[in-house]
Amino acid sequence: MEGGYVLDFSNRTIEEHFEDEFGIEFYSYQYAANGNSKANRLRTILATLEGPKAALVLKNLWDVRNTLPLYGNAAEPSQEDKLRKAYFSIVGQLEGANPAIDLKAFENFDDSDTLHALLQSIERDIRDDAPEAAIDRLHLFCVKRFRHLLEVRQIASEKDEPLNSLVGKYKKALEAEGVISPMSLVFIRYSIAVFEKFNAIRNDRSLAHDNTLLDPREARFIFDAVGAVLRFIKGIDDDFGG
Repeated sequence: MEGGYVLDFSNRTIEEHFEDEFGIEFYSYQYAANGNSKANRLRTILATLEGPKAALVLKNLWDVRNTLPLYGNAAEPSQEDKLRKAYFSIVGQLEGANPAIDLKAFENFDDSDTLHALLQSIERDIRDDAPEAAIDRLHLFCVKRFRHLLEVRQIASEKDEPLNSLVGKYKKALEAEGVISPMSLVFIRYSIAVFEKFNAIRNDRSLAHDNTLLDPREARFIFDAVGAVLRFIKGIDDDFGG
């Protein structure tokens, strides 16, 4: 909508459409706060609606778009599919059906360009609702994160040491420090087996090699599960200085 237009709507037809479909007075003064073009009014309307109602509007406009030869015939199938996927990812988040993956624990803990580029790559795939494409980089981030946690404690690790071994050393360090409860230590111990399986997922079901990728739903579950562990240890090591 860079030019201010919305699909092929005229001033009259968009006013009628929003009144008939949603009971919204499109040209009400309250929607002119960010400009009077159709595009700016639509952006303002979407920003004022509750998530599910905004999702309803977006789905309706996509259906209108599909009736227009300009979009249906001119677009490359791959580009159209990419656009549709991104569009309905937003719709899903507004509906609450597909909430965004929590990336708060994914931070540049050593302030390096390499880690910055890695995080940007992960965030880009998550923003595009493609967690399955980022599984190999999630694994790499975890390796870097746990190796860093050991380094700040002056605990040695091998360059090719598997992720689950790094987590095991970290668990022993926490146990020696006595900073978390026995119950939390149990959860960390169980996570060692999870990270061991994650090694196989990285090798056999990610873009690390020429593999068949995970189902996006399973990839999202892995991101959520690994992210929960990372958020927990972030809280611990913010106090430790790691």
